Amino acid sequence: MAAERKGAIDIFKVAGIQVAIDYSWLVIFALILWSLASGYFPKEYPGYSTGSYWLVGLVATILFFGSVLAHELCHAAMGNRLGEGVHRITLFIFGGMAELEHEPKSGIDELKIAAVGPLSSLVMAGIFWLIARGIGAAPATTLWKAVFSYLAYINLALALFNLLPGFPLDGGRILRAALWMRWGDLRRATAAAADWGNTIAWGLIAFGAMEIFAGALIGGMWLIFIGLFLRSAASMGYQSMIVEQALSGARVGEIMVRDAIVLGPDETVADAIENYFLRYGFGGFPVVADGKVLGVVTLARVRECPASERASRRISQVMRPADGTIEIAPGAGVTDAIRQMVAADIGRLLVVDQGKLVGLITRTGVTRYVHTKTLLSTPASTAA
Repeated sequence: MAAERKGAIDIFKVAGIQVAIDYSWLVIFALILWSLASGYFPKEYPGYSTGSYWLVGLVATILFFGSVLAHELCHAAMGNRLGEGVHRITLFIFGGMAELEHEPKSGIDELKIAAVGPLSSLVMAGIFWLIARGIGAAPATTLWKAVFSYLAYINLALALFNLLPGFPLDGGRILRAALWMRWGDLRRATAAAADWGNTIAWGLIAFGAMEIFAGALIGGMWLIFIGLFLRSAASMGYQSMIVEQALSGARVGEIMVRDAIVLGPDETVADAIENYFLRYGFGGFPVVADGKVLGVVTLARVRECPASERASRRISQVMRPADGTIEIAPGAGVTDAIRQMVAADIGRLLVVDQGKLVGLITRTGVTRYVHTKTLLSTPASTAA
């Protein structure tokens, strides 16, 4: 049974790696199926029934996304082999993404993880080409020959596109790996590769605009969307690396809020609003009774309580119970805390040691810590 999680649907696991599809993937799946079944195959191979075109279109679309998945699984397998910890792959509108737990440990590891993706696509292109060559030229097999010829071409195109030297494409990661090994500076290498990514993105946007003026509206718009996505991804990839470097080795106990203000479970929602949320301006408070951690009450939970019931409803009725998903130990890594917040869809975690509340860690606090540490590690002339 599929499970929904933060805009994606978990569908199955392969070798311990969770495969999920983003909702945007459903759109592109339908568009590719429609374009193949009602456009490409009827135009290139006329004379067959509508049902035949939709059948081969469906098979080609499934195998295309199977190829994308295989590409990402190769990244994940190499990452796991090198100890980088890849446990999730998400397919979305522009392809797929293997989610590494952290940046590779060295330039050579980055090179191996990045290069295996395009290599796998080239191998699949060769396999599909051989299958197409092996299918006879009889009219009954022409459409199937066309399917595998298309898959050979699309995998070759996927490999070549991913080899463009712009971060975060595989080619950009290969470039970053080479610069990292040459300079010994991950931040500088990432910045340079991201700059290449921005340049390529603007090139795609410009080329897309030219295509539109030439009358190719759909193709042009698609190039523009890819360019915009690549530009955003390059910036986000660089910022993600900065954050990871800033948080490297940081522990929850080092940046948590100590002596956190707590609420009792019998407080009314109205009193909590007046005496805590409006007074202190925080987005949430731990709920504690007789030294026992009961949960956390957030502004979002309070807002969900109808105004007419706030004077009578208790905090214990609206709080999020402490069920393990919102608790973390002070010795845990801050990056682990961030991942736990994302998984629990909450902006703060209760820091608990031997059953007692010792602090609170929040997204806002982590952001301030990263900002301060980044400024302190940047030369004053650059920071200004």
